[in-house]
Amino acid sequence: MKAALLGICASTAALAVAGSAAAAPQTTNAPAIFTVKVTISDKKIAMTPAHAVRGSTVTFILTNRGKKTHTFVIGDVKRGAGYGQGFAQVLRPNQQFTKVMFLDYRGSMKFFLRSGKTLTARGTFRIT
Repeated sequence: MKAALLGICASTAALAVAGSAAAAPQTTNAPAIFTVKVTISDKKIAMTPAHAVRGSTVTFILTNRGKKTHTFVIGDVKRGAGYGQGFAQVLRPNQQFTKVMFLDYRGSMKFFLRSGKTLTARGTFRIT
């Protein structure tokens, strides 16, 4: 009788431990939030960092330090089926612009800088 009671107690204890482990939430970590600083001059673009993780929210802070008006374009500006994400922004000298994006895929987004119709600089933003 003692052996049967001891076996039942041991089984109950094992089930209690297994049940509490199974009840733990099975969620992923909260998405990361990144700030990407984009400094624009009349000849180049400095982007720090030039990469982020898929599923993160990125705040792009664009600053035009040049003497000309520039158009910064990243990713697909067009919307609709078959297009990714992206935006275009015109910046006057010493103007700053902030854009928040949720990165929902892996890959790369091409970016470039135009001054009028002239292509001034280009690069790639990686999403890993």
